[in-house]
Amino acid sequence: MKYDLIFYIAKKTGYCEKRLKRIMAGVGLEPNRIVSATSPTQLGEEVTHSLRLCRLTVIIGGLRSPYDDNLETVLSRVFSIAGIPLKNMRKLPAKGASGDSSVGYLIRYKSQMIMALPDDPDLIEQILTGDILDYLRAKLE
Repeated sequence: MKYDLIFYIAKKTGYCEKRLKRIMAGVGLEPNRIVSATSPTQLGEEVTHSLRLCRLTVIIGGLRSPYDDNLETVLSRVFSIAGIPLKNMRKLPAKGASGDSSVGYLIRYKSQMIMALPDDPDLIEQILTGDILDYLRAKLE
């Protein structure tokens, strides 16, 4: 099964890409295409294109931005405008993270999924533990 990878205002792209590829290959997932976006508009275009090609879109970066281009804010606006309910959104905490310090999200709408991950290869590995990978495998089969 293939997924699209979009880097959004990310800095550690090479490290994150390598770690994500290794983890996802372990459950039979491989990248279809890898692109970058540096603005909310460009991100919207890339996500729209990606959702036409793959059932899973992975976005890395933008979660810690203190500005309006923050990925959480952008995705919230997009889903609000599109009228898509976020009842199928799951927070993805890093393994061992305390309290409500979620650092990623998995959004499912019908047969499509968008996974938002931080621009940090160590956190990506902590987030993508057995439970999440088992869930992805089950939903994408």
